[in-house]
Parts: sequence; structure tokens; C-alpha cells
Amino acid sequence: MEFLPTEVDNEKVYAGFWKRLAAAIIDSLILIPFMVIAHHTQSISIISSMITLVISAVLFSVYVIYFHYRFGATLGKMAIKIKITCPNGSKISLKQALIRSSIDIGFSLLTVIAQLIALKHADPTIYLNAGFTDRAKYILLLYPAWYSLVSTLSQVWWWSEFITLLFNKRKRAIHDFMAGTVVIKKQYENKEITTSLNSITANH
Repeated sequence: MEFLPTEVDNEKVYAGFWKRLAAAIIDSLILIPFMVIAHHTQSISIISSMITLVISAVLFSVYVIYFHYRFGATLGKMAIKIKITCPNGSKISLKQALIRSSIDIGFSLLTVIAQLIALKHADPTIYLNAGFTDRAKYILLLYPAWYSLVSTLSQVWWWSEFITLLFNKRKRAIHDFMAGTVVIKKQYENKEITTSLNSITANH
């Protein structure tokens, strides 16, 4: 497998933890208006809350997969000027985009199922009259017992991703190894630069 070099002219090619975290934060901020809309639709009825939950989860998964496949970056990554590519700097495939997000989507699906179960057992009067924070706390109490294991495994996954990213020279998280991808600074995805970088790699 052909990789871009780790540095060019003393500049790091691969995007590290802080850039990726900043991109994730921006993506979260972009979603705030949708969260506000979701909060209001969840206040209508238990059924509308369930529908909103499912639609939101589907839209977020589609957003991540589509933007990674089509542009190599979500809006947050675009703002930070980082991009997901194949190891040689070329565009990733739809399959790679799916694999890269598969574990996160899996945990998201399990969380949605747990929330739907909780909503099914919720008291409509308590749920619909609660504020955003109190509503979240109330629903959490109604989650099925198995969700605690899902939550623990999710935390283990996140920390494993974090540690793996920190301790390899190309700053690849586990999902990058799974999908055969890397995250680079956007200036290095230019075809001419990529060709030059590949030439440098070959010479080394």
C-alpha cells in the first residue's frame, strides 16, 4: 500500500487529533438548529418523538457517509481544511465511507433502539411537560438494562480510537485502518502535489 510521506518541507501531512476534534465540534454546532427543531417536534407527542428520533439518526448517518464519499469531508472538516483520502491521496469509495462509519452507526442504531424502548414506557404527561434537560434525564432512567453494556463498549471504542490515533505516525484511528483511509491536510490532496509526494516516497 502506497502512502503519502508524513512530512513535506517540515510540514505535517496528516491531520492530528486537535484538527479532527475541531471539525467534529463544528459539525455539532451546525446541527444545533436541527436539534432545536427536533426538541419542538418531540414535545408534540410520544409518537412524533419516536419518528423524529429515527429520522434524525438516519439523516446524520447519511450526512456523514455521503459527505465523506462525495467530498472527502463533512462541513466541519471542510472548515478546518482536512480531508479523508486513500493512503496515496486519492478519493475514497462509497464502500470505504460505509466501513469507516460502520461502528459508530452500529452504536447509534443500538442507542436509537434503546431510546425507542424508553419512549414506549414513558409517561406522556411527564415526558411532554419536561424541559430539554429533564426530559433527557427522565428517558435515561427508562433505558433497557442492556444499554449499560452498549454505553461501556462505546466508551471503550472511543478511547481505543483516541489512543490508536495518538500513537501512529500517520494519525490513523481504528476506523481508518478498517476502511483503508487517512486524514490529511487539504492542500495535500491536490493531484500535482500528490504526484510529487508519491515521487518523494518512492525515492525514500
